[in-house]
Amino acid sequence: MDFPMIKLHRWLRSQNRLTMRVLCAPEAEPYGLPWTGQALQPEAYLNRLDQARDLVDRSDDLFRVDGVTIERGSPLWPGFILMREPYEGPYGEKTTGRSFVSVEKTAQAIRFCAERGLRLNIVTAGLAEHDTYLDQLEALGRRPLEADGRPWLLQHLYFAELDQLRRFAALGLDVTTSMSFSWGKGELVRERVGQRFLADFIPLAPMLDAGLHVGCGTDWGPKNVFGHIALAVEPYYTASGRPAATPGISRHQALAMWTREAAHVLRWEGIGSLEPGNHADLAVIDRDPLTCSLEELPDTRVISTMLSGQVVAGEDFTGDV
Repeated sequence: MDFPMIKLHRWLRSQNRLTMRVLCAPEAEPYGLPWTGQALQPEAYLNRLDQARDLVDRSDDLFRVDGVTIERGSPLWPGFILMREPYEGPYGEKTTGRSFVSVEKTAQAIRFCAERGLRLNIVTAGLAEHDTYLDQLEALGRRPLEADGRPWLLQHLYFAELDQLRRFAALGLDVTTSMSFSWGKGELVRERVGQRFLADFIPLAPMLDAGLHVGCGTDWGPKNVFGHIALAVEPYYTASGRPAATPGISRHQALAMWTREAAHVLRWEGIGSLEPGNHADLAVIDRDPLTCSLEELPDTRVISTMLSGQVVAGEDFTGDV
């Protein structure tokens, strides 16, 4: 999220118009700038890091700002993912990806966060990109990498080999990702990058095996979160209907990734589970996601959504409870 969007969300919060909890980390380098030839100069870049540090505020129950985001590569379709070996770009040309932000700037952000106690959110997708980040992160000589007990984050984490996952886990990092990428782009990976890379594409089970905490989101599709949970259990590629090359995880593990583990990764206390003392954030649904058939799970309907005990969407049944 960039600085203007943070201002917008703060205004929405001031008007009591937020109906969800929002945690954001502003971008160190605005994502679109390299395409305009207006990449930030060193002083301006450092100023944005300072701004991100000064914006940190975790005191509000609905809207929090915590850390800063760096992002070099992605997405896949236009040939931006940073890989070790050449793959096919959108027009048949060979590419190893394109970096939006320089390696030097990412290293500067890493050092800044380590020295100033700022939480770092690293958007990373390709194997070569992970290699660079791992070298930079391990060079700090610190484990775990965190800010006030809040581990630094890896976002997206498209392709990842088990050795890379173990190195990330050894650094104490947490992960956010989405089944959208595997579901929607699996056949694109097979066609452009190569079938052998599918086993490392959104590998939820290896992430857990490596000891990483993983929180998942919906990103751009399917729209129903329970469809994502079903995909985590039995992943497949929507373009062909073929089973994914990565193994599925248990339904309990999958549900946790969208609830308890997501809250753990965000380090937002009092959410993600129903227990005494937690916020009354809950969704009332029309079936049991742990016992219904997997085929029926994506059709789960949300009857009502509550935030801190107040109904914000759907049926208001509170008068009957």
